[in-house]
Amino acid sequence: MRPASYSIPDDIRATFVRLLAYMGGLAAVAVAAASFFAAPADIIAALGSASAPRPAWSAVERPYPAFELLMPELAGGTYNYAIQRRAKDGARKDLLSFGEPADAGPQAGPYVMVEIYRPAVAGDRFLDASSEIAARIVDYAVTDDVKPDGQIDSKFGPVALVDFAVAPHGHERRCLGFARALNQPAMQIAGWYCSAGHEVVDRAMVACLLDRLTLVNGDAKLAEMFARAEVKRSFCGQRNPILAATPEREEHIAPEQASKLKAALRGRVPAH
Repeated sequence: MRPASYSIPDDIRATFVRLLAYMGGLAAVAVAAASFFAAPADIIAALGSASAPRPAWSAVERPYPAFELLMPELAGGTYNYAIQRRAKDGARKDLLSFGEPADAGPQAGPYVMVEIYRPAVAGDRFLDASSEIAARIVDYAVTDDVKPDGQIDSKFGPVALVDFAVAPHGHERRCLGFARALNQPAMQIAGWYCSAGHEVVDRAMVACLLDRLTLVNGDAKLAEMFARAEVKRSFCGQRNPILAATPEREEHIAPEQASKLKAALRGRVPAH
C-alpha cells in the first residue's frame, strides 16, 4: 500500500492537466467564434453552396449543333443554339430560338423556340401538347392560358397545336405552340411561334418551320428517322424543292437548272 503523502501531489497534477485541457478547449471555441463573426458572409455562402441542390439541367458550354433550322423569314432576329443535359440520366435537349421574348416596339419581330428532347430512359412518357407547352412557359407572364387548337400535317406526321399568349415585360404576344412525340428513336419536337404582337400566328408558318428542321449531326437511328421524314416533306406547302426550297437546298441548284425546272413546272422547256 502506497503512503498517503504521495497521493496529494498526484491529485494536484491530474487536476492541473484537466484544467489545461479545459482552457485549451475554450480557446479553440473562442477562435472558431471569432472566425465566424469576422467573415459570416463567406461562411454562410460556403454552407449554402454545399447544401444547395444541383440543377436538374445544365447547359453545355460549347454546344455542337445536331439540328438546323433555316428560316429566311426570321433572319433579322437573334439566333441562338443551346444544348442542355440532365445530370441524373444524361437526357438531352437541343434548343433553337429566334428573337427575344421581351422584344417590343415597331422593330420587334417574331419569337420562335424549337426544342428537340431526347430522353435517356426508354420508358419516358410524353404528355399531351397542352401540358408539354404549359410546363415550358411557367416562367413567362401568361395572359391567355394554353388551350388545344387542332393539328397540322408535317413531315414528322400530325402535330398537335395549342394557342396561348404571353406578355413578358408587359408586351403581349400571340403564340401557337406545337408538340410531336416520336418512337423510333424516342424523342419529342416541341416549341412555339409567337407573333410580334396580337396578330394570330399563321398555321402554315409553323408547318413550314417543322418542314425545314433538318439533321446535321446524329447517330444512325436519328439519321434514318429524318431520312424517312424528308420523303414526306411538303416544301412549305408547295411540294416543290425549287419554289419552296430551304436556303441550303437552293445553294446546290445551278441557276440554269433551276430555270429549266421552273419552266417545266409551267408546262414549257426553254429552247437550247
